[in-house]
Amino acid sequence: MSRGLPGQASPQVEADRRLLQYCSYDDYLDSLNTTQDECYLQSVEASRAIAELGYRSSGETLSKEQFEKRLAAVLLYLYPPYKPYESSSEGITKGDPLQLDLALRERGNRVGILSTIIFLRYYTKGGFEISGYLDYGEKLTKEDWKPFFRGTF
Repeated sequence: MSRGLPGQASPQVEADRRLLQYCSYDDYLDSLNTTQDECYLQSVEASRAIAELGYRSSGETLSKEQFEKRLAAVLLYLYPPYKPYESSSEGITKGDPLQLDLALRERGNRVGILSTIIFLRYYTKGGFEISGYLDYGEKLTKEDWKPFFRGTF
């Protein structure tokens, strides 16, 4: 499923949001039928079969598999799976002031309510400066910080 920009749904997912109004595939097929179908056919199954064949829609009529697949894609976009995290700084009580401060900020950065940028500066023996910035929240999700907090890195 291609989403385009982060936080923005693909055009297909946006178009398929309408499927959320149906509790089941049968409800979707019933929405394609008219009152005339019910009057003349006298059978819900027959009217659903006609709708499933595409005779009651000017556009594309989805098969049951397509309906379930597209609805699942919309639900996945709207309600992404929860990913629990394990705290890297669990139980740290003493250590370097930087370790303690980053331990206090870890939970906030992991859940997204805090953003921390770390500025690093190093001078080589030749007197050159090497510096850079780290996004602490991004680094927490992509790297293992347990060795840093245990002092074994």
